[in-house]
Amino acid sequence: MKTSLNELRLIERYLLSDDKDGESFLFEAKMILQPELKQQVYWQNKTYQMVRGYGRKQLKNEIENIHETLFNTDEHQSFRQKVMRLFSK
Repeated sequence: MKTSLNELRLIERYLLSDDKDGESFLFEAKMILQPELKQQVYWQNKTYQMVRGYGRKQLKNEIENIHETLFNTDEHQSFRQKVMRLFSK
């Protein structure tokens, strides 16, 4: 089950496009006629989901590290107090 670069581009365009046009309907018809293509689309979509999930996890870790630095170190105490004053009103 070897996927050509052209097929990968078509799959990518299909998965990443928001609007449904004639080209996407043609691609869906191709998937009905070619079950192997449908399987490739499925796995490419799974890959995108995993990459997005990894990116979200990395971003969450970065935000937590910044929060930890800003709110739990002595050198940022004045910043922490200003923020706390904003939310105490």
